[in-house]
Amino acid sequence: MCGSLLGPFLRGPMARARELLWGARGLALLLCLGGSCGIWRYKTNVENYALFTTRTTIYLEYEGPSFGEWDISPSCTVTNKSSPTATLHCPVPGIHKITPKVDNETFEDVDRYLPISEQLNCFLWYVLKSSPEHSSVPSSKNDSQELILWIYDPENAEPSELNHTATSPPPNSKILSKQFWNLGQEPVVQTYFRNTKYFATAFPELGFWKINVPAMLDDIITNIHGKAIAFQDCFVLDSPFIISRPEEPFPNNVNDNSLCSPAGSEPYIEWSACIPTTALLLSEFGTFHTNDGFITYKEIKAPAHNLGFDLSQKVTDIVLTDDGILFLIMGTVYKRESNRFFKLGSEYNLPETGITGIQSRLWCSSEYPVQSGRKLSTVAIWTPTEQYLGYDGNVFIKITDTTTLKKVLDFPVTASLSIGTVCYDSRPSEVSLLMACIGCSSSRVFYLSAYNEDRDLWVLRDFSLNAPPQGFMLMEFVYSASPSMLMWNKEMVYYSYKNNTINGFVMVTGLNQKLLEVSQGSTIHQLVIDYFGNAVIKMKNNVMIFFKVEMKNAAELPQWEKKSKNVVLYLNPSGNLYMLIINGSSIHREVYPLKTEMFTYIHGFQDICPYLVFQHSMDLNVYYLDMGDEVTFWAQIVYIENLGLSTVVEIYRPELLMQTTDVNYEIARGICTKNQTIKFYHKMDYSLEPNYTEALPSAITCIKHNFTTYKIPGYDGSTFVETVEANFILWEIHGRSDYSYNSSMKQVGCLREAQTWISMLEEHENSTLDEIWGPQNYRSCFQSELGPLGDLNQLYQILNHSGYNSLIWPTEYSGIYVFRVKIVDPNFSFCDLNTIFAVRTYGIVESPNIGKVAGFSILILSILGGILIVSYFRYVKIYRALIYVDPLPSHDQQDQTRKTAHELKKDQ
Repeated sequence: MCGSLLGPFLRGPMARARELLWGARGLALLLCLGGSCGIWRYKTNVENYALFTTRTTIYLEYEGPSFGEWDISPSCTVTNKSSPTATLHCPVPGIHKITPKVDNETFEDVDRYLPISEQLNCFLWYVLKSSPEHSSVPSSKNDSQELILWIYDPENAEPSELNHTATSPPPNSKILSKQFWNLGQEPVVQTYFRNTKYFATAFPELGFWKINVPAMLDDIITNIHGKAIAFQDCFVLDSPFIISRPEEPFPNNVNDNSLCSPAGSEPYIEWSACIPTTALLLSEFGTFHTNDGFITYKEIKAPAHNLGFDLSQKVTDIVLTDDGILFLIMGTVYKRESNRFFKLGSEYNLPETGITGIQSRLWCSSEYPVQSGRKLSTVAIWTPTEQYLGYDGNVFIKITDTTTLKKVLDFPVTASLSIGTVCYDSRPSEVSLLMACIGCSSSRVFYLSAYNEDRDLWVLRDFSLNAPPQGFMLMEFVYSASPSMLMWNKEMVYYSYKNNTINGFVMVTGLNQKLLEVSQGSTIHQLVIDYFGNAVIKMKNNVMIFFKVEMKNAAELPQWEKKSKNVVLYLNPSGNLYMLIINGSSIHREVYPLKTEMFTYIHGFQDICPYLVFQHSMDLNVYYLDMGDEVTFWAQIVYIENLGLSTVVEIYRPELLMQTTDVNYEIARGICTKNQTIKFYHKMDYSLEPNYTEALPSAITCIKHNFTTYKIPGYDGSTFVETVEANFILWEIHGRSDYSYNSSMKQVGCLREAQTWISMLEEHENSTLDEIWGPQNYRSCFQSELGPLGDLNQLYQILNHSGYNSLIWPTEYSGIYVFRVKIVDPNFSFCDLNTIFAVRTYGIVESPNIGKVAGFSILILSILGGILIVSYFRYVKIYRALIYVDPLPSHDQQDQTRKTAHELKKDQ
């Protein structure tokens, strides 16, 4: 097995044997046309086949006539060999061959090779999104949700756990989770793109853990893992999980009409680019909406007074948006929001009728940086002659028409141009149009044009294809830096890889058969592509064909479902391929084991992968580089000597990124290891550009926040990020000028007169302070120029992290200053970096005169001492007069005493 699923095939001595096998297969198909062909499949208790070990119970199913018995590997055992439904166990690890023996063998009765691994992982994480009534998170808070986790054993699980309807851990799982908790188990939810980790709170008495996770549009693919703890010699396998979008209410009334596709049409599925667990299914029986990947679903209807019954049965296309659902009905677009259903016509700048197609984004683009004032569209709508783009809030803009396109793209004036298919490109900012031209050549020709929303630019791609007299092809782009796409109609698939440099029609491996020949004349129903470049073609009779993007040949997969079943494929971004089996308004979801089925195909031909190991260090989906930043990746490929394999890195707009590559080899015992290290960086000097804004790759403006009300999110917490070493300027926004600088231009070493606020104001009299000085016109004074030096004794008004130049505050009083600071270094960032901060100063009190303080203190002490001395002598005199008085005199003596005292007072 190579790469994610399948790598390039090697042609070798087995090529002739393969052709003979395919010839025998053609004969088997002819024999099968006269009667019913048998098909067989295998299943496990785990829906996504995550556990395929010596402990796993494998259920075999055969559908068809003349079944004899199961032919199995000697290392395996099967219950009731002669039963079409049997249970298989393979206690020995390895690759085991399983074949049903029938009387009239056909190609559908194919051998399968099941890779059985060692019994190391036995248990899985069960994940449940907490319902609002049991959740500690308010239901109105849609930016996070609460997950309940427990550990379960698939081989001894309750039916509710296997069909994912359990709302609490059953007794066995509760006990198992407690055991792991006692051993120190702690689950962690880790996102795929940003590697963000969310930790759990344990509830051991209840047997589960709880984790709050945000529903971020660009980081919903997660992996649930715990510590490497074993119980009964078994570990818990890491479990992928997709964070679903919060539930959207689409209430229906009794008299509402079902929204159905025309009778006889094939089912069609549409899923959200950023949250694929949210999806729509359009069928003859109605339109169904899900938030959990069709584990549960509900029907979407239209009010009878808004849409009549006849129109409601003629839905030809659907689109899922962030705030609702678009329906294309008889050339008119209708929208269903949570509480209303209405027509999108002239009132919304769209045609009332004549619309031929609607298309939403294929890949999530929420992180794509665009120029200031621009937004990326969410939906494309077109007629044969006009192109519209839709944005949030039901805003639609006509961006072009065929008359304008002929002028912009230099088509002949006499040519007839029509728009057939519109699709969002590999590059999030581009929308591609497949056009048919009559009069550009001797026959009708397909051309491809692209509109860049970020740069407002139209280009004609280097692509042309002879077209049939009528009709168009569907189109879908691959998630890649270099545009690659697939186009198809009912009969064939056309590929165009690596920016239209590799082109051709997909053929089936073997005798180079066309798709119609392989599928016994059936036509194409569906083509799905995942994030890893795996593509599956589903024919209407349920024949499935696999190939990987940038491969020219495809491989037919073993038949899994009968052609009579109504099946549609649904792709999960974590790598699972689902089959939705539709029976009226009932939808049943089954996982298709694509990886294991491709292993069977490769093993049958005894092909080997050209490399033994391929790994790299690219963990994130999006990396941002500013001026001066760099990012380094490494990739390693291990292969058999003399094959000459290497790693290829493709870059879109290489003029923006410089790169250095270091490759080293190591060869030992016929095995070659090639290590490649690649460093990307942006290094250009914009200081001397005559027009700084136009010289930038794009005029990106940072998101501006009002820091008086804005709560800064904890992106980095208390972690030190970096020191800003660039030069910056500042000014007081309330007009205060009672501060200065401590260094002159001469003191800091200027080679010529530096820019100052006065000189910049003189040059830009009618501009604001924020406009007159910045990266667009900053000139360093440390670069010498011809001419006079100027006055270098002026104060230098530019600051940086060195602190050599600083501000001087007034010392006579206190004050509050509110400054705006702005980076002026043109080579520091693509963004216009500025912010506001405040400074409070306190006036400095002069030191007192020690002599004056001492003199004043002595004077005060002298006065106090004099008062105390006078008071003392006065007290003594009064006391001495009182001590001669008899304490108990007679009555006559009292009179005499009074008389004496009166005379004494008189004398005083």
